[in-house]
Amino acid sequence: MMKYNDVIPKCFSPAFMFIKYIATNILFLSCVCTFLCAQENVSISLSKKKVFVGDKINFIVKVQLPQNAQINATQNFSFNDFDIVSSDIKHISVAENIYELNFNIAVYKTGTLKINPFSVLYINSDGTDNSFFTPEAQIEVESIIESGAIQDIKDIKPVKKLKIKTIYIFLISLISILFTICIISIAKTIIKQIEKSKQIEIDPKTKALNTLSNLYKDRNNIGTRLFYYKMSEILRTYVSRQYRFDAMEMTTSEFFDKVKTFLPQEININEFKNYLKIFNLARYADFKPNEIETENNYNFTKKLLELL
Repeated sequence: MMKYNDVIPKCFSPAFMFIKYIATNILFLSCVCTFLCAQENVSISLSKKKVFVGDKINFIVKVQLPQNAQINATQNFSFNDFDIVSSDIKHISVAENIYELNFNIAVYKTGTLKINPFSVLYINSDGTDNSFFTPEAQIEVESIIESGAIQDIKDIKPVKKLKIKTIYIFLISLISILFTICIISIAKTIIKQIEKSKQIEIDPKTKALNTLSNLYKDRNNIGTRLFYYKMSEILRTYVSRQYRFDAMEMTTSEFFDKVKTFLPQEININEFKNYLKIFNLARYADFKPNEIETENNYNFTKKLLELL
């Protein structure tokens, strides 16, 4: 007769079932450990949980990542109610693969403000992307105004320091110097044009008469010989411009012969000839006309300028 134990498959034997139970539990525990090891362990901390408007707060996110995983250092962070003054990422433990995200933040409005959970990207050891979320943080922000009437202050941010590099200072200085030179150059050009236009407005006859008048007033300071030389120069310069010939290079005889052809009837030719001879005499050291003679010669020169 066949026994019962003979018909039970060996796979259902007590020894086999025990081994299967142990193997199943080991596999389960291994899966649990693998799952736990693959999870991030995230914690946060605040240097202050109750601050005044404008205070700076150190907000730290500490995370233990899976082995050989790395934080993505190129990502940017922003908080709605807070300004990030500075931030950095540190790998504080290689063995446990712990990272620390350090945020130096400032707040410029009052009330109970929250740092909402935000996503942080990291790269697994196999190169795949992953991320974790930070826990929520809460901060009480009070106004420095005792009345507390202002509930939302947004306009008291400190003035940011303007960082100017040396090269920029040099360029600004150079541009300022060039601009100043340009302004001075333009001013000089305008002044010259104004002076030139004034000279154009004065006709040669008026200019010659004015120059002669100023010369006569200054005759005692410059001396008799120089006075006569300049008086002759004024007359010859005017005649040259008025009648289009170079009187300055002519002798007294040549000048007389040229001018007598268009000399006005009011001028006596012999008187004009004797007048020119006086300028020849003025070259010599012993030439000393009296005051009346000098005045008469001045008046005759003035008459010539007015009539020619």
